[in-house]
Amino acid sequence: MFRFSRTVAAKPARFSVLAAFAMALSLPASALDAKSLSLAINARNADEARALNTAITLYSIHRDIRAGADVRQVGHNHAARVHQSGGGNQGIIRQRGQGHSANLSQQGRNNGQVILQYGNGAHADVHQTGGQAGILIQFAP
Repeated sequence: MFRFSRTVAAKPARFSVLAAFAMALSLPASALDAKSLSLAINARNADEARALNTAITLYSIHRDIRAGADVRQVGHNHAARVHQSGGGNQGIIRQRGQGHSANLSQQGRNNGQVILQYGNGAHADVHQTGGQAGILIQFAP
């Protein structure tokens, strides 16, 4: 099975979700034939982590998410696990389709992660150890 993955690091104040989707659309033809596509945006330093965590916090406020973790699933046969220890951690998992699995482990303080899975059979396993942030978008046809 061919699997294509693309990782992009966020630039503070210059990154947008629209830019992420534009990058995904500009993938080579071989990527379009892949069984799944993942776009990971991970902070490389403390400033980028603060910027991503601010974006995650704003999304949480917009969606009225009051707990440190929120999982929403639409479809069948999904599995999601969130483990958090420490304060100030935020984890958001969205699964739409069938047969997705996501495992998010956050230890330490001030971690933020969003996992979005669409299609069928995507798998995510993310571990954060303190002051880390990221967004993972997966499409599995």
